[in-house]
Amino acid sequence: MIRLYIGGCGHGQAELAEKETGLKPVACTPDEALKSPAIDNFHLITKQILADGGSPQEYSRKLIAENPDSVICSNEIGCGIHPLAQEERIWREETGRALCILAEGAGTVTRVYYGIGQRIKG
Repeated sequence: MIRLYIGGCGHGQAELAEKETGLKPVACTPDEALKSPAIDNFHLITKQILADGGSPQEYSRKLIAENPDSVICSNEIGCGIHPLAQEERIWREETGRALCILAEGAGTVTRVYYGIGQRIKG
């Protein structure tokens, strides 16, 4: 099952994922992520999907179906100052919804604080 690592920018999600799984998360395009064993910066994948007119929520379902054993790392972009630009607000909301789908389908979800993981599922 999917292993999801989330946290603030620079909190060490990819490093902890690699330490725990032995897989080094790498930045991917949306197409590459469907086959990659370890995906870094999922939040940037959702940004690309939105720019291409797609649905991050549909993509999350596809990712679960096509790459069910992947390790996924993402910044949690829903906290902090509310963006002024509408496209940034949409990206933020859509990424949160896509991560909810991934979290529901994941075997484990780990919240990373300053390099320290807190298992919140699994």
